[in-house]
Parts: sequence; structure tokens; C-alpha cells
Amino acid sequence: MAWKMILIMVFGMAMPLTATGDQTCYLSDAEHGELTFSGVAEGNLVRGDFQDFNVEVCLEGEDLGGARIKVEVETGSASVGIRQGDEALLSEEMFFVDHYPKATWTSQSIESHNDAYRAEGKLELRGVRAPQAVDLRLERDGDTLTLAGKAEIFRMEFEVGQGEFADTEFVEDRVELEFELQLVPAS
Repeated sequence: MAWKMILIMVFGMAMPLTATGDQTCYLSDAEHGELTFSGVAEGNLVRGDFQDFNVEVCLEGEDLGGARIKVEVETGSASVGIRQGDEALLSEEMFFVDHYPKATWTSQSIESHNDAYRAEGKLELRGVRAPQAVDLRLERDGDTLTLAGKAEIFRMEFEVGQGEFADTEFVEDRVELEFELQLVPAS
């Protein structure tokens, strides 16, 4: 019985989101947008990006309220554009890419918030799965559908920062994540 539950859980997590009823699914990736991050290290603002990620958004019409969103990020694609910084990000002390090559975020609920939306979901990063809110905006310009937003992530909650990087005076805990993605209809 336990094996059946484990198989159901494993296959259930591995299955991509699929459209149901009147939903239309869209995809995006690094070729169709950007996923950037910024934080403070040694008192200096540090900016970087993820160069390999996939996003799937399933909408009912153009209302994000009933949407389902799944994001997969290759942690090894993180870059701040400086060799030493890039090596640190990939190391066992930070993303530990050799052991945790992917981070995922899956929406659980999305509600209208001011002039935009607030999505509540689960982020799995470095083996830790915890709640993570994301602010979203969906805009249409002709045939182009764009999803943009941001999230405030506290890296220590996900154990990103061991050894010298655990010192939040050296590398601040708060990381700002921002994205702007052109959504392409899934075929």
C-alpha cells in the first residue's frame, strides 16, 4: 500500500499541468522573457538572472483568478556575471546544484490584489518546500500576452546560504525576484 501511495505522489508531481474545461495553457522560457534576482552582499546591490527556466500558465479566458501556474528553474543557470559570484551561487553553500538542480514553484490560489493579483503557492528550493507568495500582472497588447511580477524571497528559509553565506550581514536574507514573460500558446 505504501508503494502505491509513493508512486502516485511521484507520478503526480512529475505530470505537467494540463488544460481542463475552458482553460487554455501557455508556455514561456528564457527565450520569451526574463527571470531576474537581486540582493545585497557586503553592502552592494548584486543583480543576476536565471538563463534556463520553463513556465506553464493555464488560464480560463484572461482571468488570472482561476489560473494554474507552474515554474521550473534550473538552479545551475543562475548568473551574476562575475566568475567568483557564479561559482559561489552553484556551490554546496548556496544552491548546491549538484544535489538540487531544480527549483519549482506551483500556484495554489490566485486572488485579485489592488490592481494586480497575488498568487499563493509552494516553492521547493534546495529540498525545502514552503509557502511563497508572488505578485502578478497579466497584460494583453494585440496578440501578445505578457505575465510580469515579483516575489520577495527569504533565502535562509530555504537553506540557501551555508558556511560564510549564512551570515545575513555578509549576504542579506531578502532576495527580490522579478520576471516578465511573453506567453506562447501551448500546442
